[in-house]
Amino acid sequence: MYGLTFRESVRSAREALERGRASICAQHKQGSPGIQVCERLTTLLDEVLSALWSAAVEELPSAEASDLGASIALVAHGGYGRRDVAPFSDVDLMILHRPEAGPGLEALAKRFLRDVFDAGLMLGQSVRVPKEACQLALQDASIATTLMESRLLTGDASLFQEFTESFRRTMRRRERQLISAIDQARRDERSQFGETVYLLEPNIKRSRGGLRDIQLLRWIGFARYGVADPDELQLRGHLRHADELRIRQALEYLLRLRNELHFHAGKPNDVLDRSEQIRIATLSGFPGTESILPVEQFMREYFRHTTGVRSVVSEFVANARPQSVVTSALGAFFGQAIE
Repeated sequence: MYGLTFRESVRSAREALERGRASICAQHKQGSPGIQVCERLTTLLDEVLSALWSAAVEELPSAEASDLGASIALVAHGGYGRRDVAPFSDVDLMILHRPEAGPGLEALAKRFLRDVFDAGLMLGQSVRVPKEACQLALQDASIATTLMESRLLTGDASLFQEFTESFRRTMRRRERQLISAIDQARRDERSQFGETVYLLEPNIKRSRGGLRDIQLLRWIGFARYGVADPDELQLRGHLRHADELRIRQALEYLLRLRNELHFHAGKPNDVLDRSEQIRIATLSGFPGTESILPVEQFMREYFRHTTGVRSVVSEFVANARPQSVVTSALGAFFGQAIE
């Protein structure tokens, strides 16, 4: 039984999350694709958070609520904005507001963020005006990449549109520095979680060839070409069709695997340790042979996908790096065909 101190809106949110996760977990166990499960999880979070937001706004004095309506927006970003959230992922939210937002902003933010926490969600949150968000993105590659995946949940659509346009302009003006900073941040992360694909117990999100490398492709694509989606990059000629297909298949495989790790643990878990390898190999029905164990067959499949991701993303990042004028000129000169 839930604690009586929770507001009605919070109790409803907790119940909706419990029912929704149970239903989605059953769908996952029936073999539903990883991307589809992540979409359903995202929709569940959208519904719960929108309801909590509306309840928080309704408690404001009518005058303050009216003033805030035209000067505030609730924005999902990061994995949540990208709609590939895992069962127990953190929820990344930004309360975006105009500088002239009224005095009710602070009370609304405190009430909403407390209710989200009481509902049982792990929250990464910020309260920013558009100019501040853009400036922070220039200073920190991790902020830049998470804001590249922004999506409006509720609130002032025109404010969100102004932010996204300003953000794109700001990022394009610093294209070269941004690409270098994003790439270096990923290199630093790989040095901590594994530079090689062939780890004994890989982190499927952060190790080489994992989900973070697929996200790296999206971020570099956004910074260099203005679009993040691999399908759109392929349509514009920046990514080969075979490479886009390889990334799409690896994304599906890794998302389903991550969902399985989360659901089984009942909490965030991205580490594919030996016990999980054996369990999932059995669950997946790998038969094994006289010369190879089921768990070895499973890991061969994992390495096939992550090796493909490593290859595609490494080439894409190398090609996307802006060349200096001198490098471009030398390339054109030495690239001429000589009879």
